[in-house]
Amino acid sequence: MTATREEMACQICLSPLNTLGAPPSYMHPIQLVTDGHEPVPVPVNQLDTVRRSCDFCGDQYPMWTLVGGEVAAVAIGPTAGLVQNFGQAWAACATCQRYIDDGRDNKVVDRAVRALGLGNHRPARERIEQLHMAFLNARQPGRTLITTTAWPATAITARELPKVRDRLAHFYRGNDGLPAVVAMADARQAIAAGLDRSRLFWIDSDFTDLAEHAAAQLPAVTISRDLMPATDGLLVWSRPMTQRQIAAASWTGTSDGWQVVSYRTIGAGLDDKSLQRLREQVGWLTPIRAAHVDDQQLPPGNHPTAALIATWLLIAQQAADITTAAIDKSIRKTYARTNRPAPEVRIVRIRASRNTTPPGSPSAQGSPRRSQSSRFWVSGHWRSQAYGPGRALRRPVYINPFLRGPDDAPIKLNTTVRMLSSRKPKSEDHE
Repeated sequence: MTATREEMACQICLSPLNTLGAPPSYMHPIQLVTDGHEPVPVPVNQLDTVRRSCDFCGDQYPMWTLVGGEVAAVAIGPTAGLVQNFGQAWAACATCQRYIDDGRDNKVVDRAVRALGLGNHRPARERIEQLHMAFLNARQPGRTLITTTAWPATAITARELPKVRDRLAHFYRGNDGLPAVVAMADARQAIAAGLDRSRLFWIDSDFTDLAEHAAAQLPAVTISRDLMPATDGLLVWSRPMTQRQIAAASWTGTSDGWQVVSYRTIGAGLDDKSLQRLREQVGWLTPIRAAHVDDQQLPPGNHPTAALIATWLLIAQQAADITTAAIDKSIRKTYARTNRPAPEVRIVRIRASRNTTPPGSPSAQGSPRRSQSSRFWVSGHWRSQAYGPGRALRRPVYINPFLRGPDDAPIKLNTTVRMLSSRKPKSEDHE
């Protein structure tokens, strides 16, 4: 890839592609093992996930983009020379970055040698060291967080949310860069201030299941201030949501709407020292996408914020029981030392239902439209409902799966439905 060309990745395997010639053609990297599919090139800025690796050691979870010297290697054969251009932007994993920050470049070389299985092959080590030092000796200041790495999910508990929020705000106020695709260059300070003010919401596993199912069918919804549970908020689901694997979302009020950011969790699988450094410098969350949503905007149902909008709607229609989590004493003391009020985390669960047939349905009114000899499950779906002054406004409400038919009729056994419970976890420690 050259600096003048847009970086492309394969839409099928999400791997960055090599670009050859003009007009360009695209090919998978030679070392990449695929199922034999042809590359389907798309710009990387259209993807939430790109399967990169660390350019120093090959680790599959790169963390930072560094800019250094333009590095090329020339291999001389019997008939001609082969030039491989490594470029001047390299990806670094959390551990290689830690060694680089600490001035231990030899440790970075050691990791590469071990990853390649070269053992004590001294000439090979020397070639690797030459490549690394050609880049590092010309390294430019600064670094940019890689937001497209497909990290394994990290569980965040309700009790951890104040610490997660504070670390995220600290990162936004720092000097480490974010890629242009995140599109928040001018909003970082405002988002950090919004996080300071934000209400904290932790969504339990059953409610997460419900929200994901509802998001997949979400109709277009007009965004308004009465839809949201708070003007500024940070919301974390118990597991990543939808195909986009969104683990959390924040929203920050502006003069004409909200800045909404989607996040994935980071750091799973790192060794203790690298994980501690990561938590100190970045935290638990990395932004995937950011978007400004205008007041009264009508985003489509497949909008990147669909999971968050569906969760807002479910909370607004009183489908949720909201309780308060116990906060660790150490976090309360930290807040007290800085004269901040003790943080409050709201745990969102499914409100218990007393019947399986929604109000207003024919069977609930006792006057079915036709005689039925059996009961059957109706899948969860959205329904338009009137609300507001004079009930002149319309808003989608989600109807949970329910049984339709006479109460004393047998249930059809050829229908499968996913039921969501309203049980509370046995222990708050797992929240």
